Amino acid sequence: MAEKVPPDLQVQLGKLKQLQDQLNRLLAEKGLIENELREVNRVLEELASINQDTPIYKMVGNLLIKSDKSTIEKELNDRKELLELRSKTYQKQEGILRKQYEDTQRKVSELMAKYYPASTGGTKA
Repeated sequence: MAEKVPPDLQVQLGKLKQLQDQLNRLLAEKGLIENELREVNRVLEELASINQDTPIYKMVGNLLIKSDKSTIEKELNDRKELLELRSKTYQKQEGILRKQYEDTQRKVSELMAKYYPASTGGTKA
């Protein structure tokens, strides 16, 4: 017959799973933000090497719209600023979640030791 897991251990295991899921989602979102930020930086670098009067087009839906360099640079710099802010926010959230995860993991380990103590390796006579 299978041994029933104590309720307080079940709660902590559920919390640990929830924190792991949150952390995984956060890391995925953070990765997307960082990829987009790299792309924006790459485009800004490319724009820096283009003359002011060079025709530039930007994608709007399925259309290419002609725009001037300064407008595009401003839009990209605004986007970059927003992405950097979001990236910093995700970094802070990641730190908080990692700490909560480690604390919960420690509680689970303590409860496991309490409810399922390791055998001593032999019996005393």
